[in-house]
Amino acid sequence: MESAVDRPLRIMRVCGWADLTPTMRRITLTGEDVGRLGSSGLHARLLFPEGQQPQWPEISADGRPVWNRGQVRMPMRAYTLRNIRAEAGEVDIDFLLHDGDGVAAAWARDVEAGAALGVIGPIGRPVEEADWYLFAGDESSLPPIARMLENLPQDARGLALIEVANAHERQPLNAPAGVEIRWLLRDVRPDQPRGRLLAQMVVETPVPETGRVVCWLGAELTAFQIARAHWRKLGHLDERRMHVAPYWNASKQTRTEAKLLARPGPVELFEPIDAGRLAASWLENLADAQPLEMSKFAATRTLTEVHVASALVEGGATRLDNDWEGIVRALPEAGEVTVVTRNHAAVHRKHGTFDRIMWNEERPVVLDRNINLRIRLESWAHCFFAEAAVSGYGADGLHIFDCYGQSVLHILARTPAGGERLRKLAECFKDSDQTPQIEVRRPSSPAAPLADSEIDAKALAAEWRSMLDTHDIFALARRHGAQRTQSYRLAPDDLARQVDTALFFEVLVESARQGEGVMIFVGSPGNVQIHIGPVHDVAVTADRLSIADETFGLEIVSSLAASCWLVSKPTIDGEIRSIELFDAGGNQIAWIFGERRPGGPQARSWHELLDRVCSEAHVKPGAVPA
Repeated sequence: MESAVDRPLRIMRVCGWADLTPTMRRITLTGEDVGRLGSSGLHARLLFPEGQQPQWPEISADGRPVWNRGQVRMPMRAYTLRNIRAEAGEVDIDFLLHDGDGVAAAWARDVEAGAALGVIGPIGRPVEEADWYLFAGDESSLPPIARMLENLPQDARGLALIEVANAHERQPLNAPAGVEIRWLLRDVRPDQPRGRLLAQMVVETPVPETGRVVCWLGAELTAFQIARAHWRKLGHLDERRMHVAPYWNASKQTRTEAKLLARPGPVELFEPIDAGRLAASWLENLADAQPLEMSKFAATRTLTEVHVASALVEGGATRLDNDWEGIVRALPEAGEVTVVTRNHAAVHRKHGTFDRIMWNEERPVVLDRNINLRIRLESWAHCFFAEAAVSGYGADGLHIFDCYGQSVLHILARTPAGGERLRKLAECFKDSDQTPQIEVRRPSSPAAPLADSEIDAKALAAEWRSMLDTHDIFALARRHGAQRTQSYRLAPDDLARQVDTALFFEVLVESARQGEGVMIFVGSPGNVQIHIGPVHDVAVTADRLSIADETFGLEIVSSLAASCWLVSKPTIDGEIRSIELFDAGGNQIAWIFGERRPGGPQARSWHELLDRVCSEAHVKPGAVPA
C-alpha cells in the first residue's frame, strides 16, 4: 500500500492557462517534486480551497485527506494529469468548463495567477497492453483518453469514440496510425440527450473475439451503465480488461440548482440545551415499561435525536470526528452488523457485512448481497458511538445524523464481539471534543412548487419516453422544475398512474405469496438502503406493514402514506416498472422494483403481478388524470 510519503499533499500554484476549445481550459500549475506525479497512475486528487488562508488537511497512510474537527472540508475532485514537465516543475490539467457550474469548473473559469490548489497523487492506473483497444468517452473524459492514446505503442490498433457538442470541441490527438479517432457530434442529433450517441456507438461497435482486448469508457452515468451492461454480455470479453467509470451524473443536483432551491437568509440554530437534564430524562424513559423511541422522545421536547445522542457523551456515548471517508473504509472491520436506514414513515433493516465498498468521487456505494447502500457523505454532520444500555437500540452501535439532527444511518452490532469491534473503531476516530453541547440547524420550509401550468407537460412526456436508464427520472423532473409526484401527475397514464396506497402493501403480500424477487428502497437524508431478493414474513395491520425475515426487516406506517404511483421507465434493457409511496409533502417513503441484474430486463412475472394487483378498478378516487 502506498503511504502518505508516496502520495503527499502538494500545494501548487497557477502559473498560466489557455483555452483549447470553447469549453476546455488547460491550466498550468507549478510546484516542487512534480516528477513523482508521473511515476504511476493517470490522475490526482485536487483540493479546491476557499478564502485566502486555507487550512490544509493531513494525509492518511493510504493517501486520503484527514480533516480535524472545525476545519472546513475542501471540495475534492479527481482530474487527469495531462502533461508533466518535471524539469520545469510544471503540470497541465484540462478543465471542462460546462457553464462553470461545478466546483472545479467554477474555479477554472475564474482562475487567477498564483491561485493555490492542493494536489494528491498519482492515483488510478493506465490500461494494460492489448492487441486491440476501444476508448469511449465524452468531453469529461477527453483528457485521460488523450493521455492514454499518446502513450500507446506505435503499432497499437483500435478505435476511440469521443462525443462532443460540435466540431469546435474537437482537439488534435496524438494517436498511433492504427487507432482510428471517431468524433461524435451532438449538434448533428440535437434531439438526443448527452451520452446517447456514445452509448449507441459502443453497442454497435464489434469487439474482436480473438486476441487481448481492452475496453475503456468514461462518461455520464447512463452511458456508463449501458456500456458496462453491453460489454458484460459479450462472453469473449475478459471483464478484468473492462475499465468503465461514471465521470458525471445528469441526475445529480448541480451547485446552481442547489443554490436556487436553497432558502435565503441566515442559518437558524436550535437554542443550547441543558444536556444533563436531557440525558437524565432519556434514561428515565428507557427505564419505563414502554419507552419511547429516541425520535419520538426528542419530538416531545421539540428537539432532535442528535441532541439526545450528544447529551449522552458523558455517559455511554462517544463523539466521532468527521473523517467520514475513513469511518466508511473501516466498517468492514466491524464484521456482521445490522444497518438501519429510516425516514419519518419507514424503517429498513438489513443484517450483513460491509464487504464490497466502491467509490464514485466521495460517494461510497456498498454492494454486499445483504447490505446495499448509496451513501451521500456530504449529508453527514454528526456521528456517535453509543452503548446498548443508553442508545435505545438494544445494541452497541454507530449513529449518524445530518446537520438538522435527522437520522442518516445506524450501524448496530450483532454480537458482543461485534460491539467491541465497533467500540475500537470509535476509539480510532474519537473526536477531541467530548463535551455534550452540539450545534444543530433548524430546517427551513421547502420552496413552493411551480404551478402545473408553468411546466411543459408535453415536453416532459417526450423526454420521459426517450429515457435509457431508470436514474434519468431524477434529472427529468428537475429539468422541468417539477416535484416528483407532480411530474408523475402530469405524465400520461402509461408512464405514471396513481393508485390507492393500500396497493403498495398488497404488492408486497402478493410478492411473498408467489416468491417474486423484489428490490425495496428506503431513503434517509444521506443514504438509500436496498433489499434485493424475495420477502417472506409480511404482515399488514390497520396501521402498518411489517416484514420480519431472517436478514431483512421493514416497517411502514400506513397512515403517513398519502399517494402511491405505478411508474414505467423505458430503458436500454426494456420497460422497468416500480410502485412508489409518498407522504403528503411529496417526500418518497419507499419504492419497489422487480429484482433484476444490472443490464438485464425485469421478469415478466413482476409486470404481471403489478397488472394483477393494480388493475384499473383500484385507481384511487380523486386521482388527477394525466
